[in-house]
This record gives sequence, structure tokens and C-alpha cells, in this order.
Amino acid sequence: MNNTENLLEKHEDDMWRCAHCSLCKYPPLMNVRSARFAQVCCSIDYGLFHAFSGGGKLNIAHSFLEGRINKISDELRDVIFQCSLCGACDVSCKYSTNIELLKGIFDLRRYIVEKFGPQPVHTRFADLSEKFNNPYGEEHEKRQSWIDETSVNLDSDSSTLFYTGCTSAYRQQDMVKASVEILKLIGVDFNVSKDEYCCGSPIFRSGLVNRAKKFFKYNIELFDNLGINKVITACPGCYSMFLAQYPAFLEDKTLEKWKKIDFLHMTEVIAEAIRKKKLKFKDLKDKPIITYHDPCHLGRGAEPYVPKWEGTKRKVFNQITIYEPPKTYRRGGKGVYDAPRRIFKKMKKNIGFFEMFRIAEYAYCCGSGAGVKAAYPDMAISAASERLQEAEYVLNKAESSDPDINANNQKLLISACPFCKTNFEDAIEKTDKDIKYMDINQFVLERIEK
Repeated sequence: MNNTENLLEKHEDDMWRCAHCSLCKYPPLMNVRSARFAQVCCSIDYGLFHAFSGGGKLNIAHSFLEGRINKISDELRDVIFQCSLCGACDVSCKYSTNIELLKGIFDLRRYIVEKFGPQPVHTRFADLSEKFNNPYGEEHEKRQSWIDETSVNLDSDSSTLFYTGCTSAYRQQDMVKASVEILKLIGVDFNVSKDEYCCGSPIFRSGLVNRAKKFFKYNIELFDNLGINKVITACPGCYSMFLAQYPAFLEDKTLEKWKKIDFLHMTEVIAEAIRKKKLKFKDLKDKPIITYHDPCHLGRGAEPYVPKWEGTKRKVFNQITIYEPPKTYRRGGKGVYDAPRRIFKKMKKNIGFFEMFRIAEYAYCCGSGAGVKAAYPDMAISAASERLQEAEYVLNKAESSDPDINANNQKLLISACPFCKTNFEDAIEKTDKDIKYMDINQFVLERIEK
């Protein structure tokens, strides 16, 4: 069996074990806090057929493996690629099983790309990234142009690197400028490199893994040449790539060196600065009421890498697969959930913080990841609109039940991802929602007592 066919063959046990229970569409019952906001899969919410669910895609992979499907139609492509690979189905499924649903869905995408070709817009990602070092096709020399409006110097000799990321560098510069100003205020000595390239996330998550590997190699060599032992970023996509995806493609010697680098998201840095009393917040007259969206790549996707399992497997009663030694699974609960909430807790005198119904490992995706926003913009807006409805519902309910809150209180949806920011702002503009989006770094910077 060739390498392309093996992408599916290694998931055959999981394909047979799928019970078609639909748990991949909803959180476990004890985690359902609202009948209206109970779904976890933005793909099936948009596609409306079982095929769009995690289990449905695993069934499609099984059909390809067994030869029941041997060609691809545009409609089938839509089913496979109208998926943000957010991992919510995987976490829900693993509540009661050990099925590697997300890995199976991702390898189905890789299989389609390698056997039938990628989506045209995803090919463009790769082409532009290889030419300009970013998927937007922007000039590389302008990548760190935002730095001119800050007090930060390029290419210092610090062993701590602030990694900008493509979306922050070219589309959400206010977010990254706020991040570095916070780092300066809390006394972090850091480097920003003019030689930074894309982390490879858009290409990788679109299924063009082989074309993404050259970016893995470049960044590994760059960090090594700069003597980096700590990387800070405000982009969850980059963060999850470095922390959870790169290690799977590294040889043992390189992996050992990579594991010595400490990768941190800005929310973790801010929360730690608060713990060490390096940050104080102003007492402001305005008291916004806020809710927080957990970015998928900062939550489920940021659970640390689990090494490839090695051992033996056997069948019990000719149907139950036993792994010896037992496998270790990523179940989504070890992402960065606590840090942002510790930040809001410190601000509690000056904000009203209210959680949505779908949070942490069961958070609903904004719908823009894994090439969806580029290939299926309507789906991305649909998912973001669903999340905005949830945020509005929660904040409106808070307004009606708390006498200290009234219509004059600003309503904010806050998150910590440049791509979520782009998609939510687009959705707010198109749907005329009575809520504003704000990045957590900008929110924090406005309230720091300097």
C-alpha cells in the first residue's frame, strides 16, 4: 500500500468503531447549558447533512478505503473542505471513546489533496507563501513594518523571540502593536526578526502538508540560528503549530532541541505578569460587559503534542482493539483556557464578565480556520454569526437581570486570535449585530496603569 493509501488505512479500526451516535455534533449532555446553543460543529450547522459531521467524514474516508468511492465530485469536495478542523467533534467523541476523529478527518483531507488535488484557493495559499513567505502575497520587506510605530527594535540579541505571524503582520497590526507594548511595560526583553516567515499553518491545515514542511524546516533553522529558547506570539494558529504540529514531523535529534524552546501565547504572558504583580489596571468609570470566545487553536488545538504511539495491538472477541502499552490521547482539555479568565478576574471591579454556554474545550468555532474563510466565506460568516448570537444572548440576559447594568454599558466580545478577529468583524459588519469585537491585547493595554 502506498503512502497516500496508508493515510486512510491507519484509521481503519476507528472507522469500524464509529457507532453513528452523533456525539460528534453536540457536547456531552452534562455540558449542555442551553438547548438553543447546544451544537459544537459549525460544519454540519452549515451543511445540514450527517456527511458534514465528524462521523460522516470518517464514513466517507472508510468508503474511499474500501473502494466504494473512487472519484471526487465538487459536492463531495465541499463536504470535506467545508470544515475548519476545529476539533470540537473530536473532543466530544472522546468523552466516551478513544476514536482519533480529528486525525482521521485531517488525513482524509490529505488523501484528497494528494490523490485528486487541492482546492484552487488553497493552492494559491501555497504559491503565494513560497513566493512572498506569507499567504497574503504581501512583500516580505513589509512584514515587520508595524514596528515603526512602536518603541521596539528589530533583531536584538535576546533569546526570547516575539513571533508576529502573517495575519497580525499584514491584516491586524493594531493587535500586534498592543502585544509588544504590553511586553515592554512588563519588562520582557525580546527580539523581533526581519527574517520571520509564515509558520505554515494555512498550507498545512488545507492539506498541503508536503509544501508546508519547507516552512517548518526554515523556522526551526531560524530559531536555532538566533539562539532562541522562548517564543511568544499573539497568534494561536502559529502557537498551536509550533507546540502541537511541528513535533510530529521532526527527527529525534531536532525534536529534542525543539522541546527545549518554551512557547507562550500572549494571554499566558499577561496572566503571569499579573500573578507577579507586574501589571496594575486603572479604575475606569466605564464598565463594559464582556464575554470571551475561546479560539480553537488556543484551546483544543494547543494541547501539547503527544508522541506517536509504538507498541502492539490485539483483538478481543474479534472486535475490540487493545493497545499495549495503552495509547495517550489529546482530549482537548489541556489548552490555554485559564490564562484569559485570570486576566478578566483581575479586572472584575471594572468589567462585567459573563461566560457563553459553549466554552473551553466545547467552544463553538468562529468558522474561519483551515482554509474555510478563503474557500467558503459564506460558511465562515455563518459560523461567526452563530457565535455572535450566543454572545448577544448572554450579554442581553445579563443586562436584563443585573440592576447595575444598563443599555449604556458597552457590549464586547473579546478573543485572542487575529483570524477570529477578522472573521468576527466581517460578520458584525454584514449582520449589523449590536455588539463589538475587541482583541484581548488591545483591551488590556487600554486599561493598564502606566
